[in-house]
Amino acid sequence: MITIKSISNYLLERFQIIPLMILVLTDLMVIKNITSGMIIPIQKFILSFLFIIAYLFHNRVADDQRDFNFDMEFYPERDLQKGILNFTLLKKISYIMIIIMLLISILFGNLSIIALMPLFAYTYFSKKDFFLADDFKIKNLFFYNFLNMIQLLFLQVFIYVSILNSFKIDRIIFLHILLVFILSIQVEIARKIKPIKSPGNEFYSDHLGMKGAIILWYFFGLLSIIVSIFIGDLLDISRLNIILFESQILIIYFLSGFVFLKYQTKKYENIFWFGLLIAYAGQNMILTYA
Repeated sequence: MITIKSISNYLLERFQIIPLMILVLTDLMVIKNITSGMIIPIQKFILSFLFIIAYLFHNRVADDQRDFNFDMEFYPERDLQKGILNFTLLKKISYIMIIIMLLISILFGNLSIIALMPLFAYTYFSKKDFFLADDFKIKNLFFYNFLNMIQLLFLQVFIYVSILNSFKIDRIIFLHILLVFILSIQVEIARKIKPIKSPGNEFYSDHLGMKGAIILWYFFGLLSIIVSIFIGDLLDISRLNIILFESQILIIYFLSGFVFLKYQTKKYENIFWFGLLIAYAGQNMILTYA
């Protein structure tokens, strides 16, 4: 019973499975719209969804394994560090995720297996901290986090190759891969903006202050809107409509960041996160239905 509860807590709190599934689903809805002129079985999108969730879960466990000693020193209250959640069990589940990913790749075909190799290779180097010095992570926080985010580019390429059964990446696919990458960076920045200083000095707000970290978050939000407008233009969405809708996204970004900066409490941090999720999913809805 304790194990089930601890795994459930891990999925909800560390992995954040519910918002993650929503965002992944809306990303795939955009891909479906981009590829609407092609005959693609719905099963490919379902398998892609399962692959992404399996990959991200495997990554989450790998990160926790890599950072176990760091978290033991600075976050001893976590279930993994307290021994409430069995790490061996978690790693077994992670290995099952690898098997699922391999099976899905085989179902997709030879090109998917080829595209899987660089994704797995980069993930391996990421798990090893790219063989960098132990203190590199904190001293070079921004570059280190960017290095880790690059694997999401490989993931997006894998998904498109698997769905299209082709390595051809045209302008709109390139822009959508870029959009998902930018939005993923924005989510990662949001995870590391806190009104209190972190014990391990690993938050963006530790290095830039709350105002600087929110401005950085704003920058990627604005960048995502610009890329979305270009994608909307390629999808033949009315320029007036896309600008009107994206203006509303910009307002959501501004208000959610502003209230969190002004009222630095848990309540307004939740509003900040809610604004991010609405803006992320909202941009995808615009590119799907506008």
